[in-house]
Amino acid sequence: MTTTAPSRLSRNAGFALPSVLFVVAMVTLVFLVAIEALASLAVETRGAIQRARFEAAASSAEADVAYQTATSPLAPRALITRGSGGPLEALALDGAPYALGPGLTASVQDEAGLINLDALPLAAKARLFAVMGVAPADRVAMADRLADYTDADDLRRANGAEADDYVRAGLPPPPNADLTRRAQVEGVMGWGRAVGVERWRAFADNVTADPSSVTSNVNTATEATLETLYGLAPERARAAIAQRARAPFTGVEALGRAAGVTLHSDAELVYTMPNGRFALKIEDAPAGLAYRSRVILSPADADRPFWIVEPAISSLTAAEKASPPVHALAFPDPAA
Repeated sequence: MTTTAPSRLSRNAGFALPSVLFVVAMVTLVFLVAIEALASLAVETRGAIQRARFEAAASSAEADVAYQTATSPLAPRALITRGSGGPLEALALDGAPYALGPGLTASVQDEAGLINLDALPLAAKARLFAVMGVAPADRVAMADRLADYTDADDLRRANGAEADDYVRAGLPPPPNADLTRRAQVEGVMGWGRAVGVERWRAFADNVTADPSSVTSNVNTATEATLETLYGLAPERARAAIAQRARAPFTGVEALGRAAGVTLHSDAELVYTMPNGRFALKIEDAPAGLAYRSRVILSPADADRPFWIVEPAISSLTAAEKASPPVHALAFPDPAA
């Protein structure tokens, strides 16, 4: 009996199905990768469009705020405009939210109502870290380190740190001068451990750094500012804020009476008026974005009556997302 050797075709026939399946799998994988890439690109494109729209809205609101602050008279807690019935408070300067559109709000904060890192006595520095929620064991040390960070000498306080300490720790040396931007405070030795990124992001809107101003406006001060500068307990600070909503304070003594404590003013300081520097914040809740900048008036400069500095866009913090501004009035029209 003779047998016929299998042909080359019959010998390879068993390998055809696995090869086809492999090719199909590879083609499917390529399509899946392409689909995923297109979906990712679509998400990025939508995000870019959303961000561009937000930037445009923020720029428009920023221009309106700059115009209003440069052309309207200042009152203790707001800009003043003249309506048909007489002078009216047009734009609050205490961080109150105004509606710009669906999910979009703007607020203007007089920086004299903020905690000025360049004008804090040592006791207030310690209270600053307490108000931020820093652990009690770290508050005194951080206050000393903040003081050493900005003073002009190289004398180390009991719990402080000077240039040689920073060098040994591999950190940039302290400026030994007033701060010009609040972000500089993050360079204080131990800041990251004691304060941390999230705590600072949640608190930073209460802080400014301005060596040219020592004004403290009790009529626009945030709750955190009242606690830090004047040592008020949170409930007393809130009571004072509720009282000034009915009528502005005439001085720091009036603040004390509203809070139920005794406070004494310094005759060389102004406590009841804005200082011509304003922190602008615009939030877009649906996009999860925030825009911040500073509007600084320069009335002596006829060519440039205001400056816009430190513009920045960031994501909303978890706290901001959890408590979006409510009861926002319509943003005032500067042309009205």
